[in-house]
Formats: sequence, structure tokens, C-alpha cells
Amino acid sequence: MEFSPKNITRDGEEYDLLICFNIPGAHSFGRARCSLFVDRLYNFSNTGKPDPTLDITYLQQLQKQCPKNGPGDNCVNFDPTTPDTLDKNFYNNLRVKKGLLQSDQELFSTPNADTTSIVNNFAINQSAFFESFKKAMIKMGNIGVLTGQKGEIRKQCNFVNKKSSELDLATLTSIESFDGDMVSSI
Repeated sequence: MEFSPKNITRDGEEYDLLICFNIPGAHSFGRARCSLFVDRLYNFSNTGKPDPTLDITYLQQLQKQCPKNGPGDNCVNFDPTTPDTLDKNFYNNLRVKKGLLQSDQELFSTPNADTTSIVNNFAINQSAFFESFKKAMIKMGNIGVLTGQKGEIRKQCNFVNKKSSELDLATLTSIESFDGDMVSSI
């Protein structure tokens, strides 16, 4: 995959940045385990301090939900205002330093970033967000999926499996789990 300032290309097809930076809007609903972001709360970039882009009141709330040296299993809403609704509030939260994941908050907090204007637009115009999100999901659905020997079903989505042969694909394709507020099917 090749990245350039104006577009992202994959196999010669362009994906505009507006659509690519819209995908995090899916974090308008759902939850993340503390283990995915706890470093932002206590040791951001190995400084021994919290991420300075976090609102202090939000930081304190997160620290209560995700104690230092805790097991990291607690789940926290991506969106503290409307956690079970796909809406523009995800973008409003970024504007007030309440992005749960660092990668989300950087869409607004990175100085002079092109994404700041997109966040501002989606925060005030839910219809624009919905229209762009719809286009983004269609484009993502059209990205070629690797199958057979070229692809793999990951045990954990954020890590490549050590050996694809270790997977029992017949079992994985039918597993469903329920864990508190999170339901997943593989």
C-alpha cells in the first residue's frame, strides 16, 4: 500500500482522505478494553505522565475505570456521551479532548492537520458524516480480501498469527462469544 499527501492508493485505486479519516467515526459506539489505551493514562510515550491531549476530567474518569497496574480487562465506552448510538458525537468528543484512543484524538489534536477541518465539519453536520461514512464502508467492503493460502483468520485482530497452520479454521468460523457488553463472532 502506498500513501501520498492527497490520496491513498491500493492496487492503483485511489481512496480520498475524507473517506479514510471517516472510518474512525465507527468509534461512536462500542467499547475498548483498558489494556488498549492504559499507557495514555499513566505513561504516555514513556514520559511517566498522562497524554496531554486528554481532558483532565475525562482522564480522571478513565483512571477510575482503568486503575494503574490493573488487569486491563475493564471495558470503556468509545463515546462517553452516546455510547450506543452511531452519531456525530464522536467528533464533538475529539474537539473537547475526549477521544479514547490516541489515534482518534490525533485526528483533531495534531497541529495543522488536514483532518481538523473534517472533524469540525462532521461535529456540526451529522448528515455529512453519515454520507461520508456510508461511502467509506462501501469502499472498505470493496477492498480485495485475501483468501486461501494468501490470507488468514486472525486469533486477535491486531496481531498477525504466528503460524496460520495452528488455527483450527472449522472451529474458528463458528465460535461466538459473549463477554459483558461485547459480543463477537468469528
